[in-house]
Amino acid sequence: MKTLYNILKSQKLGITIGFAVPGLLIIGSLIMSFLPNHYRGLSGEDITFFFNNKKPIHLWFYLLFFACIIYGINTFLCTLDSIIKKAKRGVKKIPLYGAAIVHIGFITTLVAHLIGGLYSSTEPPVLVSDEWANVGGAEMRVTNLETSSYPNGMPKIIKASVTVRKGGTEYQDTIGYNNPILLRQGVSAVLMQNYGMIPSGALLKIDDRFCNMKIGEPFTINNSQMRIADIHIPQYRFRDPEISLLYTTENQGRQHAFIPMGEGNGKKINGATIAFLDIKSVPGVLVYVKNNPSIPLTFVTILFFSAGLILVIFRMTGNNN
Repeated sequence: MKTLYNILKSQKLGITIGFAVPGLLIIGSLIMSFLPNHYRGLSGEDITFFFNNKKPIHLWFYLLFFACIIYGINTFLCTLDSIIKKAKRGVKKIPLYGAAIVHIGFITTLVAHLIGGLYSSTEPPVLVSDEWANVGGAEMRVTNLETSSYPNGMPKIIKASVTVRKGGTEYQDTIGYNNPILLRQGVSAVLMQNYGMIPSGALLKIDDRFCNMKIGEPFTINNSQMRIADIHIPQYRFRDPEISLLYTTENQGRQHAFIPMGEGNGKKINGATIAFLDIKSVPGVLVYVKNNPSIPLTFVTILFFSAGLILVIFRMTGNNN
């Protein structure tokens, strides 16, 4: 047992693993670049992909995973051994423990990557517009969308103003491609996938009256309940947009009618002529939630690294040897 302990905390092992880890990362990067078909479905820091798709081509990752575990054990034992020796010698100057604190930060970094790799997840996309939508355990709605483009038409700035409601509290936030909304102290990040103007309703002409109706909003014409079920945007150049209208009649029950855009395309339904004149749109964003439970531990890592580096610098400048 003592022999195993001495091997695991040896400096030679640490140096060997220290070179092996970046070497395996380089090999893995080359394999993924030249054989991308074997890595479809791999995203972010999620490492469960490699355990759910066991293949010989992933050998580099399994070796890397094992090497990181040994590296962490080696660093932990070396740090523990260093602290114990200093304590036995009666070392009381805190700056002399700076390097050990930095090593503790490195160990927590490895643990954070392990937790993030095993338990991070990505939720399906959600469309958020002017209506409240459930996103990552909170409710959100878009209040404004600002966009600008480069001369060649490429998007330059995309910023959506969002109202967030959670736990009875509302606050304003913004979301963009490089500006996620953070929830649960950073454990959940709401990221933007797409943006644009979202059809929310239609301008209808009912006989001689003009009405703005939202999708799904019920209205009554001649004792018949109606609602716009959907707005179909054309997929081909010469097709007109059309609304899908659901309505009820006394004799035939629920009916379904499609009305193309244009006053001349109006249809007579239950004694009233209904024409679809225009689409009403609101700003919207397509978002997805990325959950990473290792984020709180990452802040602990930063604390250890910062404290350790400050102590090391203080020791060097103060000549505390």
